[in-house]
Amino acid sequence: MKSTGKSHWERFRAALAAGDDEKAESLVALLSPADMPRLLALAERGGDGRWWAVRGLAALGDEEAIPAVVACLEDANPALRAVAALALAGLQQRHPAAVRPLLPRLADLLADDDGLVRQSAADALSQCGDAAVDALAGALNSEHEGVRVRAAAALHRIGTLASAPALYHHLEDSNPLVRHYAYETLDRLGLLTNLLFTRQ
Repeated sequence: MKSTGKSHWERFRAALAAGDDEKAESLVALLSPADMPRLLALAERGGDGRWWAVRGLAALGDEEAIPAVVACLEDANPALRAVAALALAGLQQRHPAAVRPLLPRLADLLADDDGLVRQSAADALSQCGDAAVDALAGALNSEHEGVRVRAAAALHRIGTLASAPALYHHLEDSNPLVRHYAYETLDRLGLLTNLLFTRQ
């Protein structure tokens, strides 16, 4: 990127002011941990800047960023809830012990009124891998069929032995998609034949 004498942060803020999302996306990847206090301050303000602040915190935030991201999970703006869900998954990769207790709150978004938020939450949980299995297992017990389907799909994407017990208990779920994800995952893990034999 051609130098203009301005810092990455200054160019990032200029892109936001100009509404240039493409340039902002290219610049957010160039921000450094030194910019985190500015991102936290931006996250506390209203407007479109909050979305970009959370996007930046996902890429470079430390544990101090977690409360700001979690607060956005309950924001009235669905786009902000969606990006916060994905940001929490990004933070979990770097700070697993701090984020893991918060994953049930992320699983709550599987029942969100907005489809983008529901899908982002499912994607985020699957990105968290085994750390999200307990939260997803809890979601599998929901009375809401859509929540169970999204939880089963996320466990299917995780696809590890840790996901098997939760899916085993839903081999006879009332929803055909939940049953499908359970059977497919257990079969892929080489467990289905033995499990069906023991159930007879």
